[in-house]
Amino acid sequence: MKIGWICLSGIGPSESFLVDTLHQLENIGQVIGVSGVSTGARAASANHRYIPFNEHPLTVWHTLGRKLTGRNKYREQLQARCLKMSRDVWAENEPDVFWVEFGTTAVVAKDLLKEQNKPFFIAVHGYDITTEFKDEEYQAQFIDLANHHQCKGIVCASHYTRRLCILAGVRAEKCQVVRLALDGERIKRDVNIKKTQQPSFVHFGRLTEKKHPIATFEAFRQVVQSIPNASLTFIGDGPLRSELERRIAEFGLGEQVQCLGVMEQAKALAEVQRHWVFVQHSVTSKSGDQEGFALSPAEAALMEMPVVSTMHNGIPEHVIDGETGYLVNEFDYETMAERMIELAANSDLRTEMGEAGRANVLGLCNPGERFEALLKLFA
Repeated sequence: MKIGWICLSGIGPSESFLVDTLHQLENIGQVIGVSGVSTGARAASANHRYIPFNEHPLTVWHTLGRKLTGRNKYREQLQARCLKMSRDVWAENEPDVFWVEFGTTAVVAKDLLKEQNKPFFIAVHGYDITTEFKDEEYQAQFIDLANHHQCKGIVCASHYTRRLCILAGVRAEKCQVVRLALDGERIKRDVNIKKTQQPSFVHFGRLTEKKHPIATFEAFRQVVQSIPNASLTFIGDGPLRSELERRIAEFGLGEQVQCLGVMEQAKALAEVQRHWVFVQHSVTSKSGDQEGFALSPAEAALMEMPVVSTMHNGIPEHVIDGETGYLVNEFDYETMAERMIELAANSDLRTEMGEAGRANVLGLCNPGERFEALLKLFA
């Protein structure tokens, strides 16, 4: 079987789930990948084609055209470029089926997918079915493509994600929950990594509005009132880093709060393990953007760490409140602080929740079960 893989973007440090999916697809058939940027883990691969249909600047003409016609002229141009520039790749390789990462990619590739007239799957994640759905034209095109007779499935990482698609108008029978895989043999507690001597908390993820590092920081400010020697470490980068660092300096917490920036995944996971509790205050951003499955808290659970997070999108499906960690309402950093203090004070509870968290995620995110689910899709 030949599988055509299409993605608008490359694969960044925070998108290991794309690499994992590609590896599993490569165990099902021969994968020919096409992406619209020249960077990322796949760019130099022999079976990957870099086609710059996405490297086209948004201009004043596009903005004016949208205001005058009500149509997204920029997207239309991307759609035309995707069709024209990748057509030869598919003519040469003749895939039997397509796998499309993100609804945004699917909408750009919609004319190509219809022209190819081959079965296709669309894997949806977060931004593509939250923020982007505010664009009525995009939503209509996505739903039309999702309900197309050649679409064999909208692959969702959580039941919450599936509900969003169905509520938007995708037929329920098209939407299938196939959870992301996490390798419990690769991601596990390393007993040689010593925990910090003092209470410590860690966040691993991009510093974006939907992961709300500012809310996590505000919770920590309350924590240090009760635990003066506590520390907080942020691993990752993003648009909120400068504001986060400004607040750290403003409140004189530079010795207790660190921003380590982007780290290679293995090093980042080793750093995460040094700490007592994993924290991530995910919220719905002002633009409507949401997390999907939220892998980092699940990875922390595999390393037997309790998690404090929020009741947001798919997170309650793998963080069990009161059993593997705690969940608070979005933006409720006061209650988040209370939960952080409670866990810092109780080592037995941290151990109990950490062990329960690993067992839970091993059951939910089993790579073998994901592979079997993907095999079933392609059968």
